[in-house]
Amino acid sequence: MKLYAIVCEAVARESYRAASVSPHAVTIAVKDFGLHNTPDNLRAAIQEEIDRASATGKYDHILLGYGLCSRGTAELVARNIPLVIPRAHDCITLFLGSKERYQTEFSGHPGTYYYSAGWVERKEGEVDQGGFTIVQDAARDERLKEYIEKYGEENAVFLMEQESQWLSHYNRAAFIDMGLGDVDYYRAFTQQVAREHGWSYQEIPGDFRLVDMLYNGNWPNDEFLIVQPGQRTMEDVTAGIISAE
Repeated sequence: MKLYAIVCEAVARESYRAASVSPHAVTIAVKDFGLHNTPDNLRAAIQEEIDRASATGKYDHILLGYGLCSRGTAELVARNIPLVIPRAHDCITLFLGSKERYQTEFSGHPGTYYYSAGWVERKEGEVDQGGFTIVQDAARDERLKEYIEKYGEENAVFLMEQESQWLSHYNRAAFIDMGLGDVDYYRAFTQQVAREHGWSYQEIPGDFRLVDMLYNGNWPNDEFLIVQPGQRTMEDVTAGIISAE
């Protein structure tokens, strides 16, 4: 088969690795991690890529290296090529290998913030040869400056406090080790985040099972949704997570 994969930057390394050993011919398009901040923009970017790949007539299936992702992959339309998407809430499921393991982790440790190679490199920080920096600190300072200019210093401080309240829900930083990239730096980054927030640290072995299944063309219905031409994806509040109509 000829497969066209549309993937988030967060799973870029895992996708390239899986594609390299797939028996199929795979073309990969990587989309910006930042699109997750606005699910509507994420949906629009993926749909544009779907339309572009569909128009070529070159591919048998279009793969989505995403989960439901805050409904960012809901309401996507398959054109003339079927879409294949994992039944997952987000990419953490892809790193853990199954939605059952995802549920076990989240039920046993609900206050966990998960990190992987892609999350460190593409979202939370930059890994450089010889060290790393936390990008989120610079972004926070820039946002505070913007708020002060718009709303005054007192209101700006209040807004920043409100935005940071989500941190109180977390008490553990977990690094999911997929065995790719510069693992020592990703580990050190996650450990530093844990120290700064007073969280515990844990390292979790990753599992390529779902990612490999996606690229190998092994798509059982209970783990993957195949969206036929003309169908639209939609959120499914049952264990199926995502469905088509």
